[in-house]
Amino acid sequence: MGGAAQAFASPQSVNYLNPASYSRLQLVTFDVGVNGGVRRLATRDESSQSGFGTLAYLQLGMPLSRKWGLNIGLRPMTRVAYNIAESEERTFFDTLKVPMVNQFEGNGGIYQAYAGTGIAFGNFSIGANFGYLFGNVTNSTKVLYPSESTILPSRASKRTSYGSFFYTVGLQQVVPLGKDLSLSFGVSGSLEQKLSARRETMKETLFYDASSDEYDTRDTIEYTSGDRGDVLYPQNIGGGIMITKTDKFMFGIDYNTAKWSNFRNYEAKDSTQDSWRLNFGGQFVPNATSFTGYWNKVAYRAGGFFGKDYIKLGNEDMNIWGFSIGAGFPVKRIMPAMNQFTMINTAFEVGSRGNQDRLKETYYRVTIGFTLSDRWFIKTKYD
Repeated sequence: MGGAAQAFASPQSVNYLNPASYSRLQLVTFDVGVNGGVRRLATRDESSQSGFGTLAYLQLGMPLSRKWGLNIGLRPMTRVAYNIAESEERTFFDTLKVPMVNQFEGNGGIYQAYAGTGIAFGNFSIGANFGYLFGNVTNSTKVLYPSESTILPSRASKRTSYGSFFYTVGLQQVVPLGKDLSLSFGVSGSLEQKLSARRETMKETLFYDASSDEYDTRDTIEYTSGDRGDVLYPQNIGGGIMITKTDKFMFGIDYNTAKWSNFRNYEAKDSTQDSWRLNFGGQFVPNATSFTGYWNKVAYRAGGFFGKDYIKLGNEDMNIWGFSIGAGFPVKRIMPAMNQFTMINTAFEVGSRGNQDRLKETYYRVTIGFTLSDRWFIKTKYD
């Protein structure tokens, strides 16, 4: 639904973006999603295209009582994967010109493992996620010369490992408007958090191995290990409203903002700025209670977003926009007496940021999610 989720809550869907929604869970729900697609980077003169695929989320939500819920989950927070080569000519001894290649590489990622709970007091809900952030990211730069050159190629690499606790809090309020019709308000976020990290750096000379067509280490020039520091993760907050008619439709609007200008990596600034994003979208079900016609029970979804990205390229803002369409397909139960309810959720999203004059990124992403809900802890009765 374009990312509109601050005010969303469901008896059998887990909304980790606002932990206050866990209070509405009525079924034990196992939720897993994957996504993949194509990303294109382009300037006026050059372009590059690559594919991607990753886990989107993995979580288990369960009701602890009628108005108290719990969620345990794992999801990726960042993903780094790039390999960029830049050719140039360098002059030595004033007259000797040697062609060379600067090769920039990065890989790794950071994950969040978390547990959250939400509790309701009437139509008001409050919740929190607490978890551990972990992972590592490696960035390296190779300086390569022709194999027949007497100048040794080199590599400077940096590996940063992350391990720190984090939190998110959320609130939701439901206002009944009539039979099966309600208006919901939601807000979630966190204050500025200091995350712990450890950095290893290495500088080395290389040699070219023709048998493997790779560059291997010749000598280590400098190595540092265990350089501990902090990453200052910025304050972020989001709020939204959603109007819902039970088993028929919902429509919501969110506004999210983050103080990325305060981001620091080992006390160093980066090319970041304060960001904002407006999300909007909705869902429509033709006839959820119909006994005939499968397509009457399918949940059709659409939405979009626009805003300003947290990355600032030079002195220019990176504007972002996108739209998505999708559907939730209910899976029929094999036996009417079974308590399981399964939904297959699909979405297709197109998005962009930046501009063609400087740098523009365009992506096409497909997400597939499986939601399996069940009634647990049922006491068997006999007549």
